[in-house]
Amino acid sequence: IKTISVGMSKTKLSTEAKAWILYDGGNSAFATTVIAAFFPIFFNDFWATGLEAEVKTAYLGWGLTISNLVLLFTSPFIGAITDVSRTTKLLFSGFGAISIISVAILFFVPAGSWLQALIFFGIANYCFAAGNTLYDKMLVQVSNQDNIAKISSYGFAFGYLGGGFLFLINAAMTIKPEFFGLSSVADAVRWSFLSVSVWWTLFLIPILLKIQDKGVSLPGSHFKMAYSRVINTLRTVSSKKNVFIFLLAFFLYIDGVHTIMAMAADFALNLGLPSSDIIVALILVQFVAFPTTLLWSKFAYKFGEKNTLLFTIFLYLLVIAYSAFLSNAIEFYILASMVGAIQGGIQSISRSYYATLIPQDESGEYFGFYNMFGRAGAFMGPALVAIFVTFFQDTRFGLIPIAALFIMGAIILLKVQSNNESL
Repeated sequence: IKTISVGMSKTKLSTEAKAWILYDGGNSAFATTVIAAFFPIFFNDFWATGLEAEVKTAYLGWGLTISNLVLLFTSPFIGAITDVSRTTKLLFSGFGAISIISVAILFFVPAGSWLQALIFFGIANYCFAAGNTLYDKMLVQVSNQDNIAKISSYGFAFGYLGGGFLFLINAAMTIKPEFFGLSSVADAVRWSFLSVSVWWTLFLIPILLKIQDKGVSLPGSHFKMAYSRVINTLRTVSSKKNVFIFLLAFFLYIDGVHTIMAMAADFALNLGLPSSDIIVALILVQFVAFPTTLLWSKFAYKFGEKNTLLFTIFLYLLVIAYSAFLSNAIEFYILASMVGAIQGGIQSISRSYYATLIPQDESGEYFGFYNMFGRAGAFMGPALVAIFVTFFQDTRFGLIPIAALFIMGAIILLKVQSNNESL
């Protein structure tokens, strides 16, 4: 990744930017192998075996809800503390370590222990997201206004490449476990959780070695100062028009993105598709997303970041409409390719667009709010899906609230004024 050709010219990356980008290739293995693929599949077929399909979906939805709800109330304080204490790397590495250990513990959780599985998955999911609050803050440190969209896209793109590569190996382990010296598919999945922990650890090392905390540690109680800053920002954020409106829009549309990522495998299982077809589809997502995420940054350079986000939301609505009529594996593969082509774009451009709207010297706190609003949506989406599926007793009805959130998010996003627009 010495240089990457995107947009009008080649962008030479700093050592810090390279380390930042590479880390996404590590922690994305958790998002891919654990969140999107094997945890919902293994939860359905191994840990929650014997439960009704609708009950499994509801339990998974509520597990995600609780984890994301905790993050909703803590992420602004995590970011604010690092702004005043110069502890970004310390807390970042701590959250990463806890998440890595929690994923490894899933290797030991026995069949039928759905509650234990949800607890350790919830801890891993929380620390993964909390660490990403500080990872997003580091984007401001390793980029400038001219290349922030590109570097943000590089991170997501290499996340898909790195996470997808490990997932490809993990998928091969489940398809041919005997080739890897394993006795069953269940053993292959359990070892896949352990491989994620090792992979994630390896990609954590460069960012710890190359990126240093910036700023100074202010004297006094850091917790008290962080609390005061968060409360003050909550009182005044509505006066920062662009930031406030964007966060409301982001709260809604990113909810749809996170919910699709977390529950797509469960949705496909309830349609009767075998887990092998779902694994192939998720591999497609990763390797389609790698080049298309880089292309989205070029699209944003030409048409503007807000217009790019609105277009990706429109494409997601087409995906939801298409998914309502799925009936076989080929159609699910097409759906997966469509999601892969859009997913990295909406994530990377949202992050870079937001970074251009916030005060740079308060990036930790503001990215705390960014992740708070994002996880508030992630908490609400699975809950709405669980409610709709439980009430209607049909997994397809879970698509209705997801589509509504995308539509409302787009309407509010229209009111955000870009830096090149008059206020």
